[in-house]
Amino acid sequence: MITMNHKLRDVRADSEANLWLESYSSVPEINRILRLMEPFKFSTLAKIIPGNFIKDLVGFFNGEDDAVPVTDPRSILLWEEKDIPLYDGKRKPYIVPFLLENKKAPVVVIAPGGAYLHVCMKHEGVDIAERFNQLGFHAVIVCYRTSPSRYPCPQLDFIRAIQTVRNNAEKWEIIENQVIAMGFSAGGHLVTSINGVYDELRDMTGDLAHLDGKPDAVIGGYPMTNLKCKDFGITSDKIFLGKNYSEELSDKLSVHNLINENYPPMFLFSMKYDPIVPPETNCLAVEKVMNEKNVPNEVHVYRGNVHGFALADGLEAGQWVNQSIEFLKKNNVL
Repeated sequence: MITMNHKLRDVRADSEANLWLESYSSVPEINRILRLMEPFKFSTLAKIIPGNFIKDLVGFFNGEDDAVPVTDPRSILLWEEKDIPLYDGKRKPYIVPFLLENKKAPVVVIAPGGAYLHVCMKHEGVDIAERFNQLGFHAVIVCYRTSPSRYPCPQLDFIRAIQTVRNNAEKWEIIENQVIAMGFSAGGHLVTSINGVYDELRDMTGDLAHLDGKPDAVIGGYPMTNLKCKDFGITSDKIFLGKNYSEELSDKLSVHNLINENYPPMFLFSMKYDPIVPPETNCLAVEKVMNEKNVPNEVHVYRGNVHGFALADGLEAGQWVNQSIEFLKKNNVL
């Protein structure tokens, strides 16, 4: 457990957190900042750096985000513990519904990012859910399993989440065939991969396997779709697949190799100079295949050099919210 009394260099002793640190250290601009931070305790850095950044960073290393924990009364477990497929006895996957009152509406099922090490529940979960509530959508955040759990655990959790949403559609007043998967960064990989791996995973989702676990449309924010992308050094591939993963599996699960003619409409967006997940080798590579396979799609690469910008209020990239809704309408999802 990393605490505020530890230094950044202490993270090296935690093999899972160190995978994330090594990945981000491969970006020169980030590496320079991390090297300046290494000699100091997190408690000292917290006094220098405004806001809750350092506290959130420590939580990230520990795989924690207390925005809506599993113990919150709003949280709903996806399985009984004895039924969780490939369960390692650690984090139980769950969902957090943000439902409109007395209104039948579409739903966005949200997979926050976090490099498959962590689930960023606040800014890529709660903030997104609340904004889409304001725009007339139900929302459900998925807290899926992350490292040390490996593939296919996150995908199984997300499929089960969609099945759970469909199972509760009447009770929660969700409009049929308006279940939209939305994911950010690693969560962007998760939601864009579902249709490609669904057939081989469906039977592992338990008593809801008879329900459709595929989304009716997909929205992916700065999605890490290319597991073999070398622009970002290690990336999330080792965190997602394990240190000794096969090249064949990495290639198979890169989204441009999963796209087929049966994929739903997909809206993807990123920033042009994203230092973590370059659009050229990720969402733009997926766009090319979607066009070849005649999958309805729209891809936006906005000005800027930020990864993890979420709602991007005040920035050009903030247009993605309204543009994605217009895309859904144009493709008869709404």
